[in-house]
Amino acid sequence: MTLKKNIVFSILLYLNLSKLYAEVDWVNFGWELFDRISDARITSLAQASIAYPITSSATSMVNPALSHIYNDKIGMTHQSRIAGMVNSEFIGFNKNMGDSSWISFSLLYEGINNIPDTRNILLDWGNDGVFGTFDAGEGNGILDEGERLDINKIRYFNQNQLGVYAAMSKPYNKWKIGLGIKLLFQTLDDHYALGTGINIGLYRSFNGTSLGIVLHNIPSSGVIWDNGTTELTPGSFSIGLHHLLLINKYGLKINPVCRANFVMSERAIDSKLLFNTFPVDLAGGLETIYREKIFFRVGIFQSGASTAGLGMFWDNISIDYAVIADNFTLGLNDNHLITISVSSKWIKDRILNKI
Repeated sequence: MTLKKNIVFSILLYLNLSKLYAEVDWVNFGWELFDRISDARITSLAQASIAYPITSSATSMVNPALSHIYNDKIGMTHQSRIAGMVNSEFIGFNKNMGDSSWISFSLLYEGINNIPDTRNILLDWGNDGVFGTFDAGEGNGILDEGERLDINKIRYFNQNQLGVYAAMSKPYNKWKIGLGIKLLFQTLDDHYALGTGINIGLYRSFNGTSLGIVLHNIPSSGVIWDNGTTELTPGSFSIGLHHLLLINKYGLKINPVCRANFVMSERAIDSKLLFNTFPVDLAGGLETIYREKIFFRVGIFQSGASTAGLGMFWDNISIDYAVIADNFTLGLNDNHLITISVSSKWIKDRILNKI
């Protein structure tokens, strides 16, 4: 325990000392790793399930207050996006703390390889195409008539992000209050950065209807680069609803969910404006469960991208599939996800029986 406290103290000390001597920039991006990477079940519901208490490996990612839902399965997900250029991995599981409580852990990775760097390929020699004559266009950084590009000067680099997310929740009156801590390690070419952030979630159920609220990056999330530059991302918050509909005659459960994300920073292209001031991103989904064994799911994002999914549940293993159809990139960002979740107890029993 002392070692863990020392590690946490060292990280916090490093972050605070760096802020004293480094340039500080406010940026709108940097933490998308924790927003877009999830498992197949959450993704097929357009990540709108912040008020839906399900035993999914990524439930605590959308709302840390939902980490009170214990899941003994280890969920593993692989995803490729943008025609295979971007690859990500996700692992989620719960860890018992020995006093009837537990922490939900998520490990995330995303990598992009062979990114072209074209900054030095312009032979910026002016309209006459001859270096040193100082004619019009020479050295202006624009491809003018008579200039050309040297493709031999293209170089390639990689970007990698590794994230660790831990969440736990406690009851307070009729609410569940959760805390999610994010750690981010990022490399870009030969540069690297370390970041920390906090999410706070709330959850409450009202006779079949549930309310979820999440404060993201509160008060802000920070990333410190190796050159000392600190990038701070402003906070945002989300609110969502879930309602359970039962059709006992046919053994069906119908679960509609919705979410509104208030960005509080620069709006996205497809964001809606609330009161002509606050950018809002909307998402919604619907899950139908047949006899607790078969799951059908659909969802839609604010951008117009649609999702669909299918799940099969057994005692020791479950398999979930999701597909994302992006209508604005002509299929470039269409991708498929498969999550395999296996009971940790079943794995231990299988290993012990072979010893």
